[in-house]
Amino acid sequence: MQVQYKKAIVALNGASSQIKDDNILINIRYALNALHIPIEIYKPHEEGFKKLQDDMNQDDTLYILNDSLQYHLCEKPNILISRSTPWVQATPKPNTIGQFTQEMIAHEATQLIACIARNKPMRQHYDGKSANTYILANQYETMDTNALARYGFAAWTWQRLINLDMHTQVVLHTCEGWPLVNEMLAEGMSCFQHPDDILILLNRDICLVPEATAIIRNHMDTHNIDECYAKRVDVGFESLLRFQHIAHIKDYLGIDVFAFRPSSLVAKELISVPLMLGRFGWDSFWSDRINHKLPYNICYHEPHGSKWATPEGKDGNFANLQSIATHRKEGDVGVEYYEKHFSAIK
Repeated sequence: MQVQYKKAIVALNGASSQIKDDNILINIRYALNALHIPIEIYKPHEEGFKKLQDDMNQDDTLYILNDSLQYHLCEKPNILISRSTPWVQATPKPNTIGQFTQEMIAHEATQLIACIARNKPMRQHYDGKSANTYILANQYETMDTNALARYGFAAWTWQRLINLDMHTQVVLHTCEGWPLVNEMLAEGMSCFQHPDDILILLNRDICLVPEATAIIRNHMDTHNIDECYAKRVDVGFESLLRFQHIAHIKDYLGIDVFAFRPSSLVAKELISVPLMLGRFGWDSFWSDRINHKLPYNICYHEPHGSKWATPEGKDGNFANLQSIATHRKEGDVGVEYYEKHFSAIK
């Protein structure tokens, strides 16, 4: 595939957001070479503002820029590389086709290739007001000290994230009996106050890296999607992990993090399907409906025994299977995964 640009100008310097990670330039070169776009590394000069403005607005040119004066002067197609602190990120412009954190591009090049090949303006912010991110989990009451330790550590990772992203807050769902994910989702959707808000629904013991909200928001904005899901990585740990610590770990089969915007039609559909949290199949059913996997590891979890696979989880598993059987659609990816279990309700 060849994108119709004569060249790409890459400018990664700047006083406040200078990019020093060599992997970022390596992956940019890889992406541009894959698309047969010649690359030009822009070098700072002292020839004046007008020269800089002209350089940043050449015809038939793609610009890959960090959050700098060059970006703010550029009115041609561009990709913005931002820091992973959302409240200090520049606002995407109508000529911006993608936004990535530094960690996202340093990790791999395929998403950058897809963005350039797609070559369409990214989602624009609704107005100048700040959007919120809501982290929603169920508030468990348990006497299991191991579980309490996992819940406490997960909450600590959320708080560390909030220290970076001041527009994020935690919402804890309480209920009588075992929680239903559709009721949790309905409660989370009721928190929305702005069209650019995002809800992150997860299990109580799922840890988030500090860069999680920036990565989720940048990915959803770049691809203009209203929902996505992320698989966790199972890993032992003794302290807070960052994206770089888990980026290359193989993800786990199960799915524990789901993100939605207020405009998500999928969310409105899932609210009508009763499924128990932590019991069989709810995560696969949701991922079938969402159909957008976040291609970055942003959540992690301490391995432990699963109650859904024990006799204690039997009734909940049976109830979920009944609901899935009622609401499943032809072509669901998870059907093969469910199939061996459906005999229990036939």
